[in-house]
Amino acid sequence: MRHLFYSTLLILSLVACSTPLPPPTPSPLPAVVQPTPGLRVLPAPLYVLDRGQIARIESDGATRRQLTRERIEQTGIPPISDMDVHPTAGLIYVVGAATGDRLVRAALDGSNPQVIYSETGHQLSAVRWSPDGSTIYLRFQNNREPRDLPDGLYRIPASGGTLELLLADDPVDDPLNPSRSVRSYAPFLWDPTGTTLLIESFATFYDDCELVFWHPQDKTLRRPVTPEGTHSFCGEAVWRGDGSAALLLIGPDTGPGVWQVDAQTGQATALSNDGILARAPFLIGNDLLFVAVERVNDGFSFTLTRQSPDGTRTPLRPPFREIPLLIRWAPDGSGIVAVVQTNSGTALRWYPIGNQPAVALPQTDEGVSWLVWGVIPERG
Repeated sequence: MRHLFYSTLLILSLVACSTPLPPPTPSPLPAVVQPTPGLRVLPAPLYVLDRGQIARIESDGATRRQLTRERIEQTGIPPISDMDVHPTAGLIYVVGAATGDRLVRAALDGSNPQVIYSETGHQLSAVRWSPDGSTIYLRFQNNREPRDLPDGLYRIPASGGTLELLLADDPVDDPLNPSRSVRSYAPFLWDPTGTTLLIESFATFYDDCELVFWHPQDKTLRRPVTPEGTHSFCGEAVWRGDGSAALLLIGPDTGPGVWQVDAQTGQATALSNDGILARAPFLIGNDLLFVAVERVNDGFSFTLTRQSPDGTRTPLRPPFREIPLLIRWAPDGSGIVAVVQTNSGTALRWYPIGNQPAVALPQTDEGVSWLVWGVIPERG
């Protein structure tokens, strides 16, 4: 699984000093508190991949319901490796097995699991629902000898069937000394209209990943057009609601800012201010939300930030120091949930905007490796 790997690479790249924000108002409250059962904390339920099983953390931040009970088939390897959630189509996830991975679809509560694809020697990952829930996109890797299908980006109907190749991995130019230009592909994020798919394009033999645009109509790839010496970073992005552009993390190897990239032309335009290192772009109306990263003497600090169209930046809560490996803005922009690095491993935190303390969310000792927000419930 590449999720935490690429997030870690992104953190390691943030080595330049950034322009500090105006100091936020200090909070007298403790840094982290425990949630109270029955008292709403989160704006929506949170689906997590934890210890190789899918669980749902309810809106009180305290109630954790395990939704899957997949059997561990290989000692030391979590049973479920990848997952996605669709508000009406349900759960989709990959179960690893010694003979070949299984693609499983289930209801949102984990009930009625059905295997919709399983073949000996076929490895599946990076599963993503289409916006309408009719199709599943995924990365395929072939471990058969001889190989019957090329590695690459595939899709399959939500009801199951045959894998359809959409984009094969690049052929290896030199088996003894392959170049960085040899790329492999995995689905990352659909635009809301289902017109364009952001794809992870990663060097097959090197630690190098960027986001590119794939258009299913003509099956073309388009890299963002960025200034010389810069590139897009994998791991975090968000689409504008009309699908016209995506907000990506773009910059030199020393760390990115937030840029808007036109989905058709690939032209990139800087949004965040010069000198600001950024994580986790998000949009609320015309305002840009992101996590501003500042290097301090003994590490980093992270500040939830709002930037208005005129460039004015406002801190949304006091900075925190725990390094986030995964970040997900709440659907309503009311805060972030993050997997953070601790001295003993990882922890799952809710950081609301304002001066409230962070909230410790439940996870096992193994730690959460993927996060997907559910739908904000309607007020009764």
